Amino acid sequence: MSEALTTVTSRTSWQELLEDVGETYNGCDVDDVTDSEGRPEAAAWLAGTAMASVNGLAALLTSPWALHTPEQAGAVAAALTTIQHHAEQAKSRLLDVLEAMEERGDVSLPRFDDDPDEPIELAADLFKLEPSPRTADHLFAQFSSIPLLRPMPSTFAEALHQTAELLADLVVPGTTAEIFEDPDDSQHQGFVQIQHQGKRWRLFFHAGEEEWSLDDYPRNPVSVVTLGRFPLLAAHPARIAGAARTTLVELATQA
Repeated sequence: MSEALTTVTSRTSWQELLEDVGETYNGCDVDDVTDSEGRPEAAAWLAGTAMASVNGLAALLTSPWALHTPEQAGAVAAALTTIQHHAEQAKSRLLDVLEAMEERGDVSLPRFDDDPDEPIELAADLFKLEPSPRTADHLFAQFSSIPLLRPMPSTFAEALHQTAELLADLVVPGTTAEIFEDPDDSQHQGFVQIQHQGKRWRLFFHAGEEEWSLDDYPRNPVSVVTLGRFPLLAAHPARIAGAARTTLVELATQA
């Protein structure tokens, strides 16, 4: 059996990871990428389906009846060349994403001679190793060996607590995050009280709607400003904290 066909029939831990993460997005296509606002579920889903599609094409092309005309073969050749082009773009942008992780303090990337101005060591493997299933497994192991400097939240409550730590200068003294309902309940929610320029707000999550917002309860009527819809995998504390700070500044300028 050829190496290409082996990738179709065998399962690897990284394929299972893509599938597990991507399933929570319930599928998407290229038109959904803009709306996803950089969600891990969407990235996993697209990566997994792209891999499966190309693997399926490689298997299909083992048949002498896969195509009937040179024009059809030319169209497939053009598609494969375009796939290679976008794959190289995606590799480069993947490194940009890693560097963004480093900038926000999630990881410390291995660099040549530990020089922060040098390229990431993994870049050499990503771009120079001959593509193969073995290389894929090697890259997964190399990337996975980078330790997280802070754990990612596994619940909405953890996301709120970690976000509150990043907003410590705004948290109302003497208050802590409050969590309501069972985590498995659709009404699961929680908030932490923060203040900005003399006005108090609640940074609030509602798990059932996967929304994070600011409100000025107990004022009547209550003003509610939605920060965004961040499912758990997309609820990065630094992202939510940044959105909250930006929104508070905007609200203060409108007052």
